[in-house]
Amino acid sequence: MSRRKSDLIPVIAVVAALVVVAIAWVVVTRTTAVAIVNGQRITRRAFVSRLEQATGEQVLSDLINEQLIRQAAKQAKVTVTQPEVEAEIDKLREQVGPSFDSMLAQYGMTVDDLRKNMDLNLLVFKISTKDITVGDDALMAFFEENKSDYDQPEMVKASHILVESEEKAKEIQTKLAEGADFAELARDESSDPMSAAEGGDLGFFARGRMVPEFEKAAFAMSAGQTSGIVKSEYGYHIIRVTDRKDAHEATFEEVRGDIERTIKGRQAKSAQELASELRLEGDITITDSKYKDLGTTTPFGAN
Repeated sequence: MSRRKSDLIPVIAVVAALVVVAIAWVVVTRTTAVAIVNGQRITRRAFVSRLEQATGEQVLSDLINEQLIRQAAKQAKVTVTQPEVEAEIDKLREQVGPSFDSMLAQYGMTVDDLRKNMDLNLLVFKISTKDITVGDDALMAFFEENKSDYDQPEMVKASHILVESEEKAKEIQTKLAEGADFAELARDESSDPMSAAEGGDLGFFARGRMVPEFEKAAFAMSAGQTSGIVKSEYGYHIIRVTDRKDAHEATFEEVRGDIERTIKGRQAKSAQELASELRLEGDITITDSKYKDLGTTTPFGAN
């Protein structure tokens, strides 16, 4: 081996070592930092510490409650299935209508967050009502007293584009006649921010929910029809009916399950009530001194 080559080997080794160190520094920095601001790191430890200071006690309390409830469900042989959770979410979607996603965003929740909450709430309901029975006579009596609450009125599902002037409404009409997409126009042009975000969709509504001019036009159309310009106190609407539901008189068998759940629900405990009861019966030890004020059933620090 020439002297020149032998001299290069230590240099190459040093350079390789420096490259490894540099790569390791980048990896460590990025795994231990949640942000880098002008070269300065905000460490994950600092980030988690701040979160813990702000919400740690509440989060730990919630985790304890959830653990207690799930243990109680196992002991009571109570389970909740995924279809049951999805059915509850579907009911909520129908009640809230097109603003469902906006409602979740307002509360800082995702659909997965909602699923977890629904799952826990259903467990609480089943645990606290498992020993409650409701006889047929009580179910029928409730149905007779509250029958109108279960009858479905005639309903219309519609979308609209709301603008401030008649001239603008005429422009929208022209664009629709030329083949423009109604939902896209609603997103781009409508001055109703809630429905605009949903392509103008207002969901299903019964009579008495909308201003008279809007209601009269919507209920006069069949599914698939689009109105002319409709003026109301809010501006100028172009309405498209997308679906309709005829009035329907509920039968006892159709709503029996809903009635039973309603009656049981009046005696059901909330998650907080059930967790409070379970805390009194449980054996809980807080091992971190920061959270000793949460209370324990075993002296703090005891084994």
